[in-house]
Amino acid sequence: MDTLAIVLVIVGLLGLIASLVPTHQVCNIPDHQHNGWLVLLSMIFMFIFGYLGFLWTLFTHKADTLDLIIAIIFCGGGGFVWLVTKMSRETIFKLKKTIKEKHYQAHHDQLTGLPNRNQFYEEIDKLIATKDQVFSCLMMDLDDFKMINDTFGHAEGDHVLQVVADRIIKVIPQDGISARLGGDELTVVLPCTLAEDAVSTARAIQNELLKEISCENHSLIIGVSIGIAQYPKDGDSRKSIMKSADTAMYHAKKNDEHYQIYQTHLV
Repeated sequence: MDTLAIVLVIVGLLGLIASLVPTHQVCNIPDHQHNGWLVLLSMIFMFIFGYLGFLWTLFTHKADTLDLIIAIIFCGGGGFVWLVTKMSRETIFKLKKTIKEKHYQAHHDQLTGLPNRNQFYEEIDKLIATKDQVFSCLMMDLDDFKMINDTFGHAEGDHVLQVVADRIIKVIPQDGISARLGGDELTVVLPCTLAEDAVSTARAIQNELLKEISCENHSLIIGVSIGIAQYPKDGDSRKSIMKSADTAMYHAKKNDEHYQIYQTHLV
């Protein structure tokens, strides 16, 4: 009976010790009932000391039926705490992952992986809210993209958009913000960048898109028209700066130019 009681308590003790890992992991999750899980972690340590104390009594005297019953309870209790903390951690982590995925889907374009219109609005509003911020907004429109969809189908058109998005991400500065606003309309915002300096990024994008794209056993070269506007010189709000960049972009497309910096006479 002594050996059985000791084994049962040790099994329960191991369960408590094992429960420390998932409990500690949940404690490290920001803003998730942090204090409550810290209390639980403290209580598990207290239980561990209690189990050790009971083990010491089992080693110092002969176990009776009551000791065996207590040992069974201790074994079940340790296993219960381990199971609950382990399942709680898995549930919480799965929930956090689901929330993260939902947030990503709500703020990113499913086709290209670029931030979508809503996310772009949030990012540009953050920049505008920053005191003394200067940035350039590049509005882009792919040339003759409708013809690609009509000739090769929408699936190939989607493939072209994915390639274009990857190439844009590749060449813009690390702090640049790129987004797909819809269709073949793309945009890039360059923080702390004057319009004249944004020209180098516009050229880099165009040079990257001059590389061939395979499309149904054909090789395509995608042209792009880019309009550049500078905040706050060309617009002091999100709507006005995007409108200025859009105006410059349509001027570039109309005149078959690669890019156009916004000028007041373009309106």
